[in-house]
Amino acid sequence: MTIIDLGGLPQGKILRKDIYFAQTGYIPHQGQQVVHYNNIRHRVLVNGRRWGKTLAGGKEVEAMAFVKNFLGEPARGWIIGPEYSDAEKEFRVVYDSFKKMGIDTLCSKFLNNVENGNMHIKTRWGFDLECRSAKHPETLTGEGLDFVLLVEAGRHKRRMWGDYVRPALSDKRGWSFMSGVPEGNGENSLLYESFHRGQDPKKRTWWSIRMPSWTNTVAFPGGRNDPEILEAEDDLTEDEFERQYEAKFVDKVGRVMKEWDDDDHIVDISYNRKWPLYAAVDYGYTNDWVWLWIQVDEFNNVYVIGEHRWQLKDTEEIAREFKDHPLMSKLLMIYGPPAEPDDNNVLKRVLGKTVRANTGGEIKTRNALIRKALKLRPAHLPDGHPEKRPELVVDRSCVKLCWEMRTGYRWPENKSEVKSDSEVPLDKDNHGPEALGRFYKGHMEKFDDTRKARQSTLKMKSRATGAVNYGSRRR
Repeated sequence: MTIIDLGGLPQGKILRKDIYFAQTGYIPHQGQQVVHYNNIRHRVLVNGRRWGKTLAGGKEVEAMAFVKNFLGEPARGWIIGPEYSDAEKEFRVVYDSFKKMGIDTLCSKFLNNVENGNMHIKTRWGFDLECRSAKHPETLTGEGLDFVLLVEAGRHKRRMWGDYVRPALSDKRGWSFMSGVPEGNGENSLLYESFHRGQDPKKRTWWSIRMPSWTNTVAFPGGRNDPEILEAEDDLTEDEFERQYEAKFVDKVGRVMKEWDDDDHIVDISYNRKWPLYAAVDYGYTNDWVWLWIQVDEFNNVYVIGEHRWQLKDTEEIAREFKDHPLMSKLLMIYGPPAEPDDNNVLKRVLGKTVRANTGGEIKTRNALIRKALKLRPAHLPDGHPEKRPELVVDRSCVKLCWEMRTGYRWPENKSEVKSDSEVPLDKDNHGPEALGRFYKGHMEKFDDTRKARQSTLKMKSRATGAVNYGSRRR
């Protein structure tokens, strides 16, 4: 059995964590064992979803109730989350375990109230555990601590460590453990900086490891090829899968629509009278005012069959000159930005069409819906297979939209371009994708989890029939 020094120092009190875990009914999987049975003072875990970091973090803290620090005192520590609700998850592991063992009857404080942030366990022998929130920095000073558990560390700012955590650990030579899914890749991410610090052999008191989701062999017995992992890989965009399941820090630079390939996504297609017709808009004036014609087949594949753009014209003027377009009589619905109710009302009044504004939410959500549709399916077929198709294609007449999807719409590459939210691409050369994202959010998101079986083959038809012609794609 392994003997672990929880104090991180030779003089620290010794606890057989393996025996304690077994006695309390916790059987860590192999990945969790690697984290638990490690005596480095500052440990950093970068993990994928469903890895088990909440249970691992809670049990790590729980064991501290039964040791003393090198000064011979009971341990005192914090669980710090970006918000109280984040810290409560690991705290609940300790709370429930102590209650099951009857330790709640041996406590002067045994509180778990996430609403007011009062989560506090203090035993009669002196062990003291509290939850703190990074949103309330005034609560993070003035304490000498034996340990700090930083949860959801991907969302903690870099300054959290230097301003609050490290000074609190000095007096008692305390240890830290931080864990989380990568949320950002840059100077302001505590998890990113700490992970690389743990990879530096010169930092002898630091250790870090990256644990993809499938290293949890209990949840994913098939490992990397577990059916759930493969399905998630098929469902998510490449960088979202890498971040959420492979636990990789993903660079937010370069083009946004990385799945776009002219050979796969540009086709010859015209209006098909059998499919419903929709429109999506993005309003502009000096920038492009965009209108996309969109059709959806019986398998929920999406076809952008045309685009129109205007500059230096207001919505009223555009609507009046556009209302006699030959396809207008076939149009069922328009999807517009919710933040532009006046323009939406103009289209409704002049064109006599319903305008849906259920298209809001975060940009990254709308972009993720588009990028998922750009992926080639079925995923199990090899690359280059003639039956492997995307769920979104664009007619080659949509020249500007194709350019935006191919290379125009980009992530910031310079610090001067970075906004406060690192997940937001540049607000330029994005008007076509913005309109398309409105359509996916308002119309297609409801089909995301209930998508019908896709058509395995698409018949080669001529442009005159109004069906997709894939025959001219380059290979």
